[in-house]
Amino acid sequence: MPDRNLVTWTLMITRFAQLGCARDAIVMFLDMELSGYAPDRFTYSSVLSACTELGLLALGKQLHSRVICFGLALDVCVGCSLVNMYAKCAADGLVDDSRKAFDRMPAHNVMSWTTIVTAYVQSGECDKEAIELFCRMISSQIQPNQFSFSSVLKACGNLTDPCIGEQVYAYAVKLGLASVNCVGNSLISMYAKSRRMEDARKAFDILFEKNLVSYNAIVDGYTKNMKSEETFLLFNEIADTGIGINAFTFASLLSGAASIGAMGKGEQIHGRLLKEGFESNQCICNALISMYSRCGNIESAFQVFYQMEDRNVISWTSIITGFAKHGFAARALEMFRKMLETGTKPNEITFVAVLSACSHVAMEFINSMPFMLGKHAAEMILEQEPDDPAAYILLSNLHASAGQWRDVAKIRKSMKERNLIKEAGYSWIE
Repeated sequence: MPDRNLVTWTLMITRFAQLGCARDAIVMFLDMELSGYAPDRFTYSSVLSACTELGLLALGKQLHSRVICFGLALDVCVGCSLVNMYAKCAADGLVDDSRKAFDRMPAHNVMSWTTIVTAYVQSGECDKEAIELFCRMISSQIQPNQFSFSSVLKACGNLTDPCIGEQVYAYAVKLGLASVNCVGNSLISMYAKSRRMEDARKAFDILFEKNLVSYNAIVDGYTKNMKSEETFLLFNEIADTGIGINAFTFASLLSGAASIGAMGKGEQIHGRLLKEGFESNQCICNALISMYSRCGNIESAFQVFYQMEDRNVISWTSIITGFAKHGFAARALEMFRKMLETGTKPNEITFVAVLSACSHVAMEFINSMPFMLGKHAAEMILEQEPDDPAAYILLSNLHASAGQWRDVAKIRKSMKERNLIKEAGYSWIE
């Protein structure tokens, strides 16, 4: 294009950002500046969105400084992009910087309010504050849109507070937004998280036009509420609609099969996902490992793990847990050693699995590697979660297997002083 101006540069940057080509958007922005064009509020808004997509907080902060220098920080469009960037790029999940960017804006519209409400919900720890902000938004005479309702309903679901959620939904009905997919989908998830699956199903059934997110919400709800038969019926319904199934759907279905020990169902789902080309998906492979392990087929679980090209901490922890629970303590510890060699950092669940494996190994020598490894794992867990009864029980079993009864007594005494009790176990059969 021989004749370029600010508008054409900004349109290209915006389009790249909207199409998911964030890196290209940033490169285009740099080329624009080298060509001597000064960005405007729309340019900065788009390139900040690109930074958010790539998690480039440092670059986003540099752009924020420039926005302030050019007097564009008070613009609503730029402000919303800043709020969103700080919310999604914050490593610690805090929303302090997002809130500062929001509070510095001289005027707010539905977009800025919805952005900050969503930021609080996505932080994972500020759902009450999100609801309070939603109420402030209404008090400010700003009418919510479908995205505002979707976010605040998610907050209600996270708090398992369907009463407030129903009031919010009634307001959505009044504004004629209840039939919008994103609102209905959030309502389904809210009821599911509150274990009100009948209401969740009603919310699903009244949706005028269901999409894959709608089906995933109800399938995930049935799975997490241990209603696996309904999950599999919906699986057939999804197949009949022709909507298609994504990785999240398959992961939920596999979890449903695992929860009732239905390996036959799990194998059918495995066959279907192979046909759909999901065999290398990390999330699905992790779900397969868990399903086969929980259904008693640890060798099939290991086969899935062995064939994975890209493993994460969940992959390693799932197979270690599987070996430990099936009595293959030595193999569990060997997998843990290999995990450490790859540089994968264990989490609390990994340490619990390792500790469980160590407690099942014959402790002929107190200073043996399994004992020391298990003791170290337990200490790591208790350092992170000092009130976790499972860690105390496993550490107690570890010392008992080594004949260290004095240490067992100390651990039991510590549990009693902390008022920690062992959770009752349960069993299931297909």
